[in-house]
Amino acid sequence: MSIPVSDPFGVAGDQAMPSLKLALDPGTVQQHLQRRLLRLAGQHGSVHLRTIRVTRYKPGRRCVIEYEVDVTRPDAQPETVVLVGKVRVRRYGKSGHRLLDAFWNAGFQSDSPDGISVPEPVGTVPKFQMWLQRKVPGRAATELLAARSGVALARRIAEAACKVHRAGIATPQRHTMADELNILKAHLPTVAPAGSALGRRVARLLDAADRLGAATPEPTTCGIHRDFYADQVIVDGERLFLLDFDLYCEGDPALDIGNFLGHITEQSLRTLGDAGALAEQEHAIEEHFVELSGTAPAAVRAYATLTLLRHVYLSTLFPERRPFTQSLIELCEERLSVTRPPRFDESKPTGFKETSLPDGSIGDARRRPRIALYSHDTQGLGHIRRNLLVARALCARGESPVILLLSGVREAAAFSMPPGVDCVTLPSLGKSLDGRYFPRSLDVPMADLMNVRSSGITAVLRSFDADVLIVDKVPRGVFDELLPGLGVLRARGRARIVLGLREILDDAEAVRREWDEGDYNSVIRAYYDRIWVYGDRRVYDTVSECGFPEDIAERVRFTGYLNPLDVADPEREADPRVFDALLPEGGSRPIDLCLVGGGRDGLPLAEAFLRARKPGTGVVVTGPLMPAESRAALRALAALHPRTHVLEFVTDPCALLGLADRVVAMAGYNTICEILAYRKPALVVPRTQPRTEQLIRAVRFAALGLVDMLHPSNLSPEAISAWLEAKADRRPAAEEVMDFSGVRRLRGLLEEVLAAPSPGGEATHAVG
Repeated sequence: MSIPVSDPFGVAGDQAMPSLKLALDPGTVQQHLQRRLLRLAGQHGSVHLRTIRVTRYKPGRRCVIEYEVDVTRPDAQPETVVLVGKVRVRRYGKSGHRLLDAFWNAGFQSDSPDGISVPEPVGTVPKFQMWLQRKVPGRAATELLAARSGVALARRIAEAACKVHRAGIATPQRHTMADELNILKAHLPTVAPAGSALGRRVARLLDAADRLGAATPEPTTCGIHRDFYADQVIVDGERLFLLDFDLYCEGDPALDIGNFLGHITEQSLRTLGDAGALAEQEHAIEEHFVELSGTAPAAVRAYATLTLLRHVYLSTLFPERRPFTQSLIELCEERLSVTRPPRFDESKPTGFKETSLPDGSIGDARRRPRIALYSHDTQGLGHIRRNLLVARALCARGESPVILLLSGVREAAAFSMPPGVDCVTLPSLGKSLDGRYFPRSLDVPMADLMNVRSSGITAVLRSFDADVLIVDKVPRGVFDELLPGLGVLRARGRARIVLGLREILDDAEAVRREWDEGDYNSVIRAYYDRIWVYGDRRVYDTVSECGFPEDIAERVRFTGYLNPLDVADPEREADPRVFDALLPEGGSRPIDLCLVGGGRDGLPLAEAFLRARKPGTGVVVTGPLMPAESRAALRALAALHPRTHVLEFVTDPCALLGLADRVVAMAGYNTICEILAYRKPALVVPRTQPRTEQLIRAVRFAALGLVDMLHPSNLSPEAISAWLEAKADRRPAAEEVMDFSGVRRLRGLLEEVLAAPSPGGEATHAVG
C-alpha cells in the first residue's frame, strides 16, 4: 500500500538540510521509526507508517514534519499516533530531545496533577537529524484569549510560565537585556533608510529602548522559554501544553511574560483593530505572574514594550502585516514617551494612519470611508443577514464608515439598520429546488430582469463611489450581473474589492467544478484584493478543501465564525420582552423553537415539528419566503395541536432564541451561529438540495459536540419527539472548540484593506 506524502513547500530540495529528503521517503522513514522508537512501541511492539505531512518550513533553517503511525504493543491497546518531527539546520536533534525529556521528568507529564504539561518526547532519528514528540490535542491559546473565559486562561498561562521558571533545568545558553537590545539594533534600522523621516523616528525609538533597558531592575535569573507567546500554549480542556523550547536559556523571567504581553497587544491591533482590545487579559496575566513570582512589574512592562518594538521590524516582513507598521511605531512612541514630529500629532497611538483621498474623489477629502456590500439573495435571507451583521461590526467602534447594502430581496428593507447604513433592493430572483432561477415577482423575461439588476448595480457603484466593495459569495454576481460594476470600480483605480465567503460553499468537488466553469479564479485575479472566509480553518479549511491556487490562497483571511452577540443591535436590546409580545397567550415552559431560515423549502421540517410531541410550547417561524399556501397549511395544522403556534416573518430571531429552551432548525450559517451564541441545545436538520453545504456544516458541528444532527431522510415527528423528550446533554461553548471571534476581527481586517495600496497605488483613509 502506498503511503501519502504531502510536501507543499518542496522541502526535499533544500540543500542546507539534505536530511529532509530522507525524512520524506516512506521506506526509509518506516525503517528508522521501527528501529528508533522503543519508548513508543517497546521491545516487542511495532510502528507502521500511514502518512507524512510537512506542516512548517523556513528554507535553510528549520522544518516540521508530521508522521501519522499505527502503534501496536503486547501490553497496550493499538493506537494511532501523530508524531511531530523537528529538523533544524546544523543540529542533530539530541539536545532538543534531552531538554524536552528533562521537562517531562520534572513534572510536566501529560497527566501532571496541576494540568501543565509538555508534549511527550518520543525519540531521535540521527539519520534525519530529527527529534520526535507526540502531537498534543487542543487549540492554540491565541484563538481562546478573546473568548469569555480569556481572563481565566490568562491567569493559568501565568501559572504555566512560573512552573517553567521553577523547574530548575540547567542550560548553558544565556540571554540578557543587552542581547535583547542588540537584536533590535541589528534589525530595526532596516525598517527605513537612515536619515529619512521614518528612519529618524526609528533612531529615536532605539535610543529610548537603550534608556529603558538601563532602567530595568536587575533580575534574579532562571531558565526561561524566551519565545513565549500564545501560539506556544495549547489548551485542551483544563490542561495546558507548552511547546517549542528551542530558545530555552538562562535569563530574566520577566522576559517571558513581557514577550507574551507584547504579542497579545500586536495581535489585538492586527486582528481586532484595537491594541487595547484584550487589555483585561493582559492585566490578568501580568498581575498573577507578579503575584506568584515576585518579579518587578516594571521589568515585565519593559520587555512588553521591547517586544512591540521588535514587531515593528517583523511587520515589514509579511505583506499582510505591513499596513500595521505605522500603528506599531506610534504605539511604541507613546509607550517610550518619544516625541513625534508635529506632522504626526493627530495620529492616534493605537489607531490607523489617516491620509487624504486621491484627487478626483467625491466631496471633502476627509470624508468617512464608503463601503458597499453586495448580496445576490436568491435562496433565503442568509446572504443579506450576514452582510447586515458585517455592516454592524464595521460600525461598532470609533468613527463609522458610510455603508450601502445592495440586496436581491425586498425583505432586506424590513431589517433594522445602524446609523449610517442604508439599503438598495434589486428586483428579486427566485430559485427552485433543482437550482433554476426565475423572476420572483416581475412578469418579464429573465434577460430583461438581469439587465435591470446589472444596470442598477453599476449605477449605484458609480455614484456611491465606494472605497471598498464587499461581495458575498459570487465573484461575478449572479449571471455576471456584477462584472460591469467591478469594471467601473477598477477603472477608477481606487476602490478595494473583497470577496466574502461563508466557510462551506458546497461539497468540494461541486465548488471546484462551479469555480472552473465560472472562471472565478480569473475574475478574482482581475478584481479582488482580499477574500474573507467567515469561518475557522480548523473546522473547515476552505482553501485546501476547494483547492484554491496559491495566488488566490494568499488573498484569503479566515475571520473566525461570526458571533451576532459580539456587536450591539439597539432594536434587539430595546425590549427584552419581545418574545412575550410575539408569543400568543397560553404558552408555557419549556419553549421549543423551530427555525426554517427564509422558509422556501422549510415546510417538511415545520410540519414534522408541529406534529411532534412537545413537553411545553412549540413555536415555528416560517420565514418570509415560504409560499402562502404552505403557511396556511401550517396554521391549520397548529390549530389541531394545543400549545403550538406559527409566527411568520421575524427580522431578528435572536430575541426568540434568547428565551427558547430548545431549538430545532435547519443548518444555515446564520442560524447555526445564532444558536451557538445563545448556547441553546439544538437539533439541526440540514438542507441537502440543491447544495450540500448545510449537511457538511451539520456533520462538522455535530462532530465538535456543539449540536445534534438529524438527516432529512430520517425526518419524522417521532424523531423530533424523541429528541425533545430526551435529557439535554451538556455541550461545550462554541468558543472552546472553534474560533468564534469573527465579528470583533472584521474592523481590523477592514483597516488592512483600506491601508493597503490600491490598484492606483494609493492608500485610502482609515476608519477612525
